[in-house]
Amino acid sequence: MHEKPSPRVLWSWAAAALTAAIPLGVGSALLARYGAPTPALLFTALWVGLMLLTLCVYLPLRRRNLSFSLDEKRVCVTGGVVFITARYMDTRAVRQVTLLQGPVERLCHTAFLLVSATGGYLLIEGLDSDRAAEWCRRLSPS
Repeated sequence: MHEKPSPRVLWSWAAAALTAAIPLGVGSALLARYGAPTPALLFTALWVGLMLLTLCVYLPLRRRNLSFSLDEKRVCVTGGVVFITARYMDTRAVRQVTLLQGPVERLCHTAFLLVSATGGYLLIEGLDSDRAAEWCRRLSPS
């Protein structure tokens, strides 16, 4: 059974995108205050448009297509925006499980799991903190 990420993950992703936009806001205010050449204003407008596209289209599509599952034999992560991909990992191949939780994720009660194996890794995004801790215990090599 595939599980969907927590709805709160959108808030953490949006907070990260908006944090990247802070320098843009400061720069735009300075440009507007002191006058700016036309190319700078065009670049600012383009950047604002890209941020709005990211927040209103890309992030919701990414969350809608993201799912993950864990059973006795394998872990599966499905995701993508334009092209949907599925990545599988045998649970016997798992060598290390890392629970990642930054300040924004702690605030939103979400977490990431980085599952490493001999042949690669899987990043499981948007788990509830409790669910992530449970998966971490289930996947950790004995």
